[in-house]
Amino acid sequence: MQYTYEFEMWRGEFAWIAAPFDLAGITQGVDVEDVCESAADLLRELAREYLMRGETPPKATFGHEPSHGGVRLVVSVDATLDDIEKVSAAQAAELLGVSRSRVTAMLHSGLLEGWKDGRNTWVTKASIDARLASPTPAGRPKVAR
Repeated sequence: MQYTYEFEMWRGEFAWIAAPFDLAGITQGVDVEDVCESAADLLRELAREYLMRGETPPKATFGHEPSHGGVRLVVSVDATLDDIEKVSAAQAAELLGVSRSRVTAMLHSGLLEGWKDGRNTWVTKASIDARLASPTPAGRPKVAR
């Protein structure tokens, strides 16, 4: 699906900055081309987050007045859940060396990213890779004394 939103783009102290008017988020780049690419990446990821939660992003509005002395930038991206590298919850459990129910618990607590599609549960490969890159020690956390 195509998502089109208006951003404000302005020159910050150290970089170019872009922020969407109707969504939470902000990004930056070393030059105009870089910040435009970053704005597209931000919009794509925000749209995917809404889709993973089964929600519709807020309706885009246009004609905003820049509040940082910048210019309006219209960004349009195509975003679907099909573009996300994913594995089934059972495959995620195998990759992480945990049970399928533990994967479900990790999804609910935000330790992994994923979504349900009918009876299927999908887990993003990126969240699995991030979890594997920084494993937590086994057992309960120690109580600070």
